[in-house]
Amino acid sequence: MRGMGEGGVDRGSSPGSSRGPGPTSAGERRPPRTGVDNTIDRRSFLGALPGAAVVAGGLPGLGRVWPGAASQVLSAIGVQLYTVRAVMASDPDGTLAAIAAIGYAEVELAGLYGMSAREMKARLDAVGLAATSSHHSVEEVRGSWAATLEAAVALGQRLVVVPSIPVAERGGEALRRIADDFNRAGDAARAAGLRFGYHNHDWEMRPGTDGVRPIDLLLDRTEPELVDWQMDIFWTVHGGADPMAELDARAGRVTSVHVKDRTAAGEMVDVGAGVIDFRTVLARAGELGLLHQYVEHDQPGDPIESVRASYRALAAVVAAGTGSDRLPRSTGR
Repeated sequence: MRGMGEGGVDRGSSPGSSRGPGPTSAGERRPPRTGVDNTIDRRSFLGALPGAAVVAGGLPGLGRVWPGAASQVLSAIGVQLYTVRAVMASDPDGTLAAIAAIGYAEVELAGLYGMSAREMKARLDAVGLAATSSHHSVEEVRGSWAATLEAAVALGQRLVVVPSIPVAERGGEALRRIADDFNRAGDAARAAGLRFGYHNHDWEMRPGTDGVRPIDLLLDRTEPELVDWQMDIFWTVHGGADPMAELDARAGRVTSVHVKDRTAAGEMVDVGAGVIDFRTVLARAGELGLLHQYVEHDQPGDPIESVRASYRALAAVVAAGTGSDRLPRSTGR
């Protein structure tokens, strides 16, 4: 079922539904746009995009210079393995080798594909990849959390993240109880030498019936030293919020991000094929405590080609932000 990761974790949402086909209809893909034509196309659609301050094309967010921003841009590029789940399931070794060959340095796990933590680490080590984060369900937080943390430590991770909340618990007292669960999970993670975080979709960015946005309830009720925010930039924009404003309002809480692009019409696309100004967003995030950046696409047509295209686009952003004239390596087509 689309939107479901390993272990029944809800990995996606769409306007008007708690679980479903997401922002793009099944099988629909638009070809990536590059060069001058891409810039012109971005400018023609700005008015339709929520969070317009972070799109390219001459709006207030473009070209903003942040003191020390260049030195804060992360050089390591990671990928959330949910993007390549279809090929990981059938050929984990070949998939990891392809990811490393593209140039990725880090991965964020979404399940272990039947392996133990040590077996997965051995496969990652063999191709020079580091598992720096992983996604886990609310059920794990409430049940097998000690074992989850033990596996994360064995993998050498820095982060453990809950990617979504069950639909039945997305409001009111249930959501407050989730926040309390997160504090306990974060305290246990800290004791194990890890950071704990929550990954948003779009629904958290919209006010509930009480007028409070779920993301604000979760972050206000949890302790900043125990619970980080893994900001999914696509879903933040898709929910009508401005990532720049969110970063400033929650300085220090966003320690990792999911980097995936969005067309002005709302489609999820490979990084560089949409209109989000990642250079500006990532520079500001770097100033405010960003540790990791993970490319992701929920429903790629060709998983390997998707992560290759996104790597190339994000590597260009990284090179520009660090002042380097060299891009991290990318092999193959």
